[in-house]
Amino acid sequence: MPKQIHEDFGEKIGGAKKDLWSVRGLYTDDLDEMNEREAEKYVKKDNIWKKPDYQAMLDDGVPIGVVYYIKKVRDAVPATPRYYRVYDSEDKYYQQKQYITTVRQLQEVMEKVRNVEDAKAAFADFYVENGYLRSVQDWNGRTAYERTRDYTHNPALTENLRYTIRITSSAQFEHDFARGAKDAQFLVPKEQKIPRGYNIRQYDGNGYSRNGDWKPDTYYVTHGHYILETNFETRDEALRWVQEYAKSRTKSGKQRFVPPQLEHINRTGPDFRNGQEITGQHYLDTFGFRGGEFGNWLNQNDRQASLNMGFEALKDLAAALHISDKDIAFGGTLAIAFGARGSGNAAAHYEPLRKVINLTKMNGAGSLAHEWWHALDDYLGGIKNAGCLLSERSWKYEPMKKLVEAIKSKPETLEQAKARAAQNKERQRNSAASWADSIMKSCVDRANDPEIAEQYAALKAEFLTGAEDSVEKLSDLRKQLTGHVIPKSDRKSLDVQAYIMRNLQDETEPVIGRVPTEYYKNSQRMGNTTEKDGGYWDSEVEMTARAFACYVKDKLGYQSDYLVGHAESCVGLETDKNVVVEVIKAYPQGEDRKAINAAFDNLIAELKKELVFTHTEETPSLPAPAKKPEQLSMFSADKPSVLGKLAAAKAAQKSPVTNKKSQEQAL
Repeated sequence: MPKQIHEDFGEKIGGAKKDLWSVRGLYTDDLDEMNEREAEKYVKKDNIWKKPDYQAMLDDGVPIGVVYYIKKVRDAVPATPRYYRVYDSEDKYYQQKQYITTVRQLQEVMEKVRNVEDAKAAFADFYVENGYLRSVQDWNGRTAYERTRDYTHNPALTENLRYTIRITSSAQFEHDFARGAKDAQFLVPKEQKIPRGYNIRQYDGNGYSRNGDWKPDTYYVTHGHYILETNFETRDEALRWVQEYAKSRTKSGKQRFVPPQLEHINRTGPDFRNGQEITGQHYLDTFGFRGGEFGNWLNQNDRQASLNMGFEALKDLAAALHISDKDIAFGGTLAIAFGARGSGNAAAHYEPLRKVINLTKMNGAGSLAHEWWHALDDYLGGIKNAGCLLSERSWKYEPMKKLVEAIKSKPETLEQAKARAAQNKERQRNSAASWADSIMKSCVDRANDPEIAEQYAALKAEFLTGAEDSVEKLSDLRKQLTGHVIPKSDRKSLDVQAYIMRNLQDETEPVIGRVPTEYYKNSQRMGNTTEKDGGYWDSEVEMTARAFACYVKDKLGYQSDYLVGHAESCVGLETDKNVVVEVIKAYPQGEDRKAINAAFDNLIAELKKELVFTHTEETPSLPAPAKKPEQLSMFSADKPSVLGKLAAAKAAQKSPVTNKKSQEQAL
């Protein structure tokens, strides 16, 4: 029986990394194939003018100052369009095309620059020839440049670019770019770079010598105006020392969290495949996916293993939620890809632009439930008119709002409420005391009379209880001391403070409020540990997805690693100032998890009531094949990959080997 060959199936998804302008760059015509969200994402400098190979330019004989000039000019272009008065989608579309055109024009000019004279001509070649500036004569008869409308409203042009590209003299070029390249250590290998802010100098025996103990022709290291270390025999020795020194003086960079690759992918659920090898057609027929793709580097063994495990995981998902198989693809709007839309070592991801879940070859296993939630979140955002993923505007749908609330906060305990109330009372008491002192204390101090001070202390204590006539008594004391009552504006402030204190005294039981969940606090800590700027780990989008994976894991009742193997893998380490290491678990646990799971139950139930999902208590298996297929060897001429070995192991389990030799061959 010929071996099954798996290719892309269903509707072509488009926009995949293997289909994009990865070499030639983006042109204006490519916008016609994009929707608005894709254009917003992909129209950027790096997709139009690919980063040049600066080292190759240098090797080709271009002076390093000229290469550095080209780099600085490219760096001066905005990374994305700077839109000017966008009124509608057509306006934005026009400016995106203008941005692409302008970046392309600049690229063409810079590709011709090979020496200083070319650099001097680049300003006019780009700005004047393309109609962004026009030459005029100033009052002194010199040539000046005047902006045109195309310059003023151009989303790619900035003053920084204009000043960077213009070379007025060879001396300026030498200072800004030839010397600038040296100062910036441009194209110097990383291992040869001096850390920023430090310098290595050679001591020639003349001039300053600390304590007279320097040896001539040695090297010393400086940081600003400070000499750090001296008497290095060679520059390399000084370089190694300063690199280690700078490393010890700088906090280590934060490391991005990537879920660990699962060592084993186990499943203990029903045989939904009924022993069959799954094809792309099963995904179309069973779940109603719009289409599916495979990465070019995914061999046939990997494709078969991915199809089998993905199919079982999606059936498990339907079983856990008690929904129809057809609900999985949201009525044919969702697509799926295996290793086709990103780097092989990246985490699995969902693309809102193309409505496709991508499960990467290495890390996709274990993240399917997480990514499917992102797809559902996006789908619900569309039908609830959120204009984005629904979790980002959860108030648009009450069940989602309750879910986000359960994820981020929980009711206080009575003890927490009492402690908060006590802190609030103390804070308000201190505030009221400060108001009283600001109005009364100066005149009391000027009296310099212990009896007056004692009288004021008693009146202030009465005021802090919120007594009805306490402000009147303070005013009487002020009149006694200064001849004037408390001014009307100040008295009004004291009345407000007395009212607040009176209400605080009347409270018997504190009002139960809400406090952050441990899940929310740990997500914030995880972000602080692994992100540069924060905002990812504690976002509603990611917190709901991680919580959903745990929810499915709990609802399923049996093991399904391909679906939820990473549900509880979001673990990091945090080190405090005392070098105490603490484990951070950025997924729901304990009482938080129970409350969040209940909110998911409510959300899924409401979606079934609204017929977004179809409730079902049974997830059917595929019908048995008419004839059991011949057992195929999972080994081809090429060495099987990790997923191929998994597929081979599954095949070996279904057809036990008969002797030790054949068993060793199967492994």
